[in-house]
Amino acid sequence: MKILGIAALSLLGVSALTILLMAIYSGKPIRKLILNSLFGIITLLLINLTRKFTGVYIPVNVISVVGVTVFSIPAVIGLLVLNLIFI
Repeated sequence: MKILGIAALSLLGVSALTILLMAIYSGKPIRKLILNSLFGIITLLLINLTRKFTGVYIPVNVISVVGVTVFSIPAVIGLLVLNLIFI
C-alpha cells in the first residue's frame, strides 16, 4: 500500500512539472497558470452551486482546492468520477 502512495505522489509530481513546463514554453507562463487555476476553481464552484439540480457535490477541502488549482478542469473531472464511483 505504501508503494501505491509513493507511485501516486510521483505521478502527481511529474504531472505538475509537465504543466509548469508547458506553461513556461507557452510564452506567458504566469498568465497561463493563473487562467487555468481560475477555470478550475470556477468549475468547482459551478458544480457545487448546481447540486440542487444535479445531486452532485464535491466537498471543498484543502486537497480538492489544491488539486483543482494545480490541475484545473481535469482535476474537477477526476473528482467527479471519484464522487460517482464511491457514492
